Amino acid sequence: MNKKVIIVVLVGIILLAASLSYLLFIPQTNSSSERINVLFLGADARTPQTQGYTDSINILSIDKNTKEVSILSIPRDTKVQIAGKGVDKINSAYAYGDINTTKETVENFLKVRIDYYVLVDFTDFKELVDSLGGITMNVEPHISAVRPELHGKTGVSKLTGDEALIYVRFRQDSESEGGRMKRHREAITAIINEALNPSNILQAPTVLNQLRKNVKTDIPPLETTVIEKLITGFNIDNAKTGVVTGEYTHINGINYMIPDMNKTEKTIIDLGLRN
Repeated sequence: MNKKVIIVVLVGIILLAASLSYLLFIPQTNSSSERINVLFLGADARTPQTQGYTDSINILSIDKNTKEVSILSIPRDTKVQIAGKGVDKINSAYAYGDINTTKETVENFLKVRIDYYVLVDFTDFKELVDSLGGITMNVEPHISAVRPELHGKTGVSKLTGDEALIYVRFRQDSESEGGRMKRHREAITAIINEALNPSNILQAPTVLNQLRKNVKTDIPPLETTVIEKLITGFNIDNAKTGVVTGEYTHINGINYMIPDMNKTEKTIIDLGLRN
């Protein structure tokens, strides 16, 4: 099956997923803007009764004309004003409220418009990965050496759902949260690329069921710029990337990252998130 056929089938899958997800209205992006900003969130519910925290927070920004991609990562411990709640870590916005609380908090913090969101439930992340037959990631040797759950895999390796979850969550090294955010971005790319595998087209009903179960989004079926970029994939090595930086400190026994707003503003401008 050639790539053109794969893309056509994937478009159908995405449109069907959108319909089955009850996208009853089509939100419009700012027509005067040259970019579309998508908030990618990874939530980890502690129990079936709670929404959990968004421990992975990234803004995927797509240039409407060139289709170039920029990615901004926000550390989960970033100290911000939570919309309608007070000051806390940014990853608690979802637990306090809902996706709208998170979206508003991010917009207020960065002064960046968010057009759409994609929320992945990492509680069932491994099921999503397994439904794709695993994902291919470049496993860093020092992580494999201390995590026996990775079964000695290093370099470019096919990871099962359990292995992928262990790998993307790891942060017990010198890169700490920065390294984990990098692996989150790589996992997003790996999932998109694996969805282009012809064998997964044949498994479309199973993959679609997992996507419906684990992924929530308000990207409308007719938003062709986003869909085209997602289904054709993107090379993270070619994307402009940035991270909200600052100083880590303990306040009342709680670890926070106090953002450097001057550096953050420069990063936002360099990535073109407000264009």
